[in-house]
Amino acid sequence: MAMGSLADRKIIERNKRERWMMKRQSARPKKSLVMATTQRCGGSWLASLMESTGSLGHPEEWLIPATVLRWGVRHRIPALKLRAIPNCVLYRSGLRNDREPYAVYKDAVNPRAVQRYLNQLAQNEITPNSVFSAHLQWDQMEVLAKQWNGSFLDLAEQNHWLFLWREDQLEQTISWYRARATGQWNSVQRAEKAAVYDGPELRRRFQMTVRRNEQWVEFFELHGITPFELTYEQVQRDPDRSIEAILDFVGEQPSTVAGTKQRELKVQRSSETEEWILRFAEESPDLMDQRYRPFR
Repeated sequence: MAMGSLADRKIIERNKRERWMMKRQSARPKKSLVMATTQRCGGSWLASLMESTGSLGHPEEWLIPATVLRWGVRHRIPALKLRAIPNCVLYRSGLRNDREPYAVYKDAVNPRAVQRYLNQLAQNEITPNSVFSAHLQWDQMEVLAKQWNGSFLDLAEQNHWLFLWREDQLEQTISWYRARATGQWNSVQRAEKAAVYDGPELRRRFQMTVRRNEQWVEFFELHGITPFELTYEQVQRDPDRSIEAILDFVGEQPSTVAGTKQRELKVQRSSETEEWILRFAEESPDLMDQRYRPFR
């Protein structure tokens, strides 16, 4: 009798596990789309265009520490511990400007909860057609893989990757440097201070930009991923056609329910940018052959 009861309990437990697995699988979105970027290649603008379709998910930067903390608290997933709050506040106020911003959160991360955070995101932050999306910069990707023990590789039944890059990597670097120095990341914001030319720092950031684009390519090759590729310049020339191409790649149509209003792109390039390009070319002629990233 006892053996029979034990066997029955085992069967019941097995059925419970099977039902739990079926529920978990059904909760996964049908499709995921991760937009892979580097700083200042137009990712935020393209994300707003994607959001406006109402059918390409909500491509936010889900790994920004303040977002991880806020979303985790709301859904009781402590991927980032509460002691990270002071650094979040300092970054948003501009009082911290570390070269490696994610390093300061290293001790506040709970690696066991990071993948659970990503899985819950994929289940909850979807458009009605069951598409989850994310905007992922390389520095975030690197931290996620090496320190945070998480992955975007298998969040949905079908997983898609979009690789957005900028043809002119020197202009991209200057834009990144100026935004970091002034606190003006888009045309709506006001510059907090003027940017001062710094040749060695520009050289360092330029090499970092080139390397991060290469690292994305290496990542795709390592995991056998063939991403859909777009450049900042292509999107700038024809945003509507770019969005149509992304929809076609994912196999979706624009929603009949309007998404959020897209942001207007206002190029922040100025005559000072041209002056800096000429000055950089004089100081770092050995790097100028890497200015324009070739199409693969």
